[in-house]
Amino acid sequence: MAVQLDGKATERQRKYIGVLSSQGKEKLGKDFSIRKLASQKGIDWDNMSIEEANDLIKEVKADIEDSFQVTEQDLIKRTQEKEEQRKATPSTPSQSNSTLPFVLQVYPKEEKLQALQTVLQAMDIDFVVLQEVRA
Repeated sequence: MAVQLDGKATERQRKYIGVLSSQGKEKLGKDFSIRKLASQKGIDWDNMSIEEANDLIKEVKADIEDSFQVTEQDLIKRTQEKEEQRKATPSTPSQSNSTLPFVLQVYPKEEKLQALQTVLQAMDIDFVVLQEVRA
């Protein structure tokens, strides 16, 4: 991959992000937006650095591959990692109230799951779908 002297994301990275965007819309729903994800992370789309583009690519690939189907151990691990990141990142008093996690358990019928995912995405609520496996 060619490195640009100005430190901005390469054309190849931007093309790959476009491909991931299409895949994300297919697997995660039409409301999926890499630009929205980037803005939530504080990334300026037009001046995105190589490192920011790589981080964005890795995160989106992981989301697409997971398709929000994770094991209980993965969920515990992610929760622990997020908690460690919160502790490592200094927060202002206004942020501390808005980052309190809440857990909501919902047991929708399978035909209602896509609609529920769409609503949660539209509300910008992070969620994980766990499927019960019976032996």
